[in-house]
Amino acid sequence: MMKPLLSSFLFALAVCTAAWGQTDVKAQFEAANAAYAAGDYEAAIAGYDSILAERMHFDSEYNLGNAHYKLEQWGPAILHYERAALLSPSNADVKTNLTLANAKIKDRIESLPSNGILDIWERITAPGLYPLWARIMIVAWTLGFGALAWRMWVVSFENRRLLGSCAAALIAVGLMVMVLARSASLRIESSRSAIVMALESAVRNEPGSNGMTLFMLHEGTKVTVVERNANHWKIQLANGNTGWMAAGDLTEV
Repeated sequence: MMKPLLSSFLFALAVCTAAWGQTDVKAQFEAANAAYAAGDYEAAIAGYDSILAERMHFDSEYNLGNAHYKLEQWGPAILHYERAALLSPSNADVKTNLTLANAKIKDRIESLPSNGILDIWERITAPGLYPLWARIMIVAWTLGFGALAWRMWVVSFENRRLLGSCAAALIAVGLMVMVLARSASLRIESSRSAIVMALESAVRNEPGSNGMTLFMLHEGTKVTVVERNANHWKIQLANGNTGWMAAGDLTEV
């Protein structure tokens, strides 16, 4: 008798905790929005940052980009627009504001021709889709293994075969969606993109200040991190150029 009561209590406690957390985030978000509307962008930034310190939150990333944009802080603005784009790749407002922010920076880098298949893969494994794929995976496996369990109690051969086919299909869907969920999770854990946050930073042919300067990058430029050591990261630009930069001049998306 005690175990069901304890389970019910723990479940109710978890629900209340989750609800309280959602309420707290909503209050923080509304307070930050009020500061933004009043033109107090520094206070708004602090409010959005406090939310993002605890969880991923698309609206906070997007509004944080807007607040930095208002202060003409192009590096942080682009950083948070890029993070918002990871969470919602097809959001038109993010794309528009990211284009506007990129128009403000000094560096103009032409991209290499894109790979259509790779673009599609990156879109469907966007970090923002991870909760969706995880839910679909759980539902598919629950229904699939439920169908297998039901099959054990069915006498009719036709119904047994139908349930077996449905179970196999659902479990297969769950496995495929698991790959998508895992890929999205890995993109969250190991982002390879970074934004230059220093006003100006040298890109050298080797790590350290003794290397030859190949070119200079400026605040707001997006790079791909291909290798890391303690103090320097090897980066690649959209045009294929590579070199080493001081890690402190970059912030990961």
